[in-house]
Amino acid sequence: MRRFIHLMFVLLLPVIIIEGSLFNGRYKKYMKKVYKNKSDQVFGQNMDFSQEKYVSQPLDHFDPLVTGSLKQKYIVVNDYWKKPDGPVFLYIGGEGLLSGFYLEDGLITEMARTHGALIVGAEHRYYGDSLNNDSLELSNLKYLSSQQALGDLAKLHQVISEDYGGGSNTTWICFGGSYAGDLSSWFRIKYPHLVHAAVASSAPVRAITNFEGYNNVVRASLSDTSVGGSQQCTGNISSGFEEVGQLLKNKSLDRLQKDFKLCSPLKSENDYGAFLSNLQDYISGAVQYNEDGTDNSVEYICKTIAEDEGSPYNKLMHLNQVFLESMGETCLDSSYEQMLQELNKTKQEPASGVGIRAWTYQTCTQFGFFQTCDVKTQCPFSTYLGLGLYLDICNDVFGITADEINARVNFTNQYYGSDTPKGTRILFVNGSIDPWHSLSVLKNISDSETALYIQGSSHCADMEATSADDKPQLAQGKLEIKKQVSNWLSSSGRQRLTFKLI
Repeated sequence: MRRFIHLMFVLLLPVIIIEGSLFNGRYKKYMKKVYKNKSDQVFGQNMDFSQEKYVSQPLDHFDPLVTGSLKQKYIVVNDYWKKPDGPVFLYIGGEGLLSGFYLEDGLITEMARTHGALIVGAEHRYYGDSLNNDSLELSNLKYLSSQQALGDLAKLHQVISEDYGGGSNTTWICFGGSYAGDLSSWFRIKYPHLVHAAVASSAPVRAITNFEGYNNVVRASLSDTSVGGSQQCTGNISSGFEEVGQLLKNKSLDRLQKDFKLCSPLKSENDYGAFLSNLQDYISGAVQYNEDGTDNSVEYICKTIAEDEGSPYNKLMHLNQVFLESMGETCLDSSYEQMLQELNKTKQEPASGVGIRAWTYQTCTQFGFFQTCDVKTQCPFSTYLGLGLYLDICNDVFGITADEINARVNFTNQYYGSDTPKGTRILFVNGSIDPWHSLSVLKNISDSETALYIQGSSHCADMEATSADDKPQLAQGKLEIKKQVSNWLSSSGRQRLTFKLI
């Protein structure tokens, strides 16, 4: 069965690629295929699967009367560890299966090699292999939260310290990207006695119900000539969606079904939303990750749009057809009811790690992040995609009302500090192309809580290994991250290693 839940939190390069609260399944499937190829190459050559382990975690870290547990997966890479004084680099997983790709071939790997660090990768509860058979039942979802995830990290810290030694004399630095970047900064803030410093890449630390800013940045990035965009490209996309909106308004639904090869007729306003989120999400995803030289980039989107010499509407039809063919699909999903059926599944596909239900629950109960296209914003898509679709999903699937969503989002910001958190030794890294940067920390808060803003860079690009293909701004950004980590280790007073940047 196809999935089409709108791309909401393309959080993901740090795990296998999962796209947020209401993320589109077609795009997720495409991205998972791309990064699975990368991961398989690394695993096949280097990864020692004997280092994949499990730790028993309590269901509830905060209520001793709650019984029950779940097994959390973690991966240890000790190829570079200089026993017993080498630091520990904690790589935090997000809303999906924990991939060994970044552990074995990422920027963290280069720094571990330089500093003789032990790498520990922690999978997030309720994702990947870290869940029970009944975890996704509604009665058990209450144990899924960022607070419980931080409790898991604290317990894992204890286990690693006992199994590998070091204890209080070992310096821990944590890393994470996207939602896991949030967790990285929050682990440093809430458990400062356990972790010395944190790098938070593409971390949307400000929760928000109506995330209008996402598509504002999408428009700006599509117009950015430095990444292959243009005003003409943006204009064609915007005009194409305007005509789609007009056809929806005029109830020309049969024509839309034919032109965009919809899998089922459009019957309701929420069907309109499902259709539009699928139609735009290939564009949004390409902007967010913007992999230069691939079909997952702004340049490719704009070139594909330009290939068709017809009207903007025809250009949009052409882009949709190109993506359908690239996925081996014959039609575009547009049924809200089918979306609900997918979200109500309480059994995860074996070994898929796809956290559709779990992540949607987290957005409804903690973060919002609902990407809308409201009137009087810079959104290049259709204003038919409003907040109502997402509020209906939260209510129809989990029984959570709009007032409850707003209250929980406000609590998240009060609990963690939103985009002005109070912490020390935290580095927030963001890219100008990434739409999620609008919810992160973009300027220094203090001398020890700093921000690195990389022009022309995309979502979590700074977490990948250095490459000869890196643009100068990204290459410099990665060097700055390495320098900061070296400075933290030098100032910790616990490490006695000689550092040499690579």
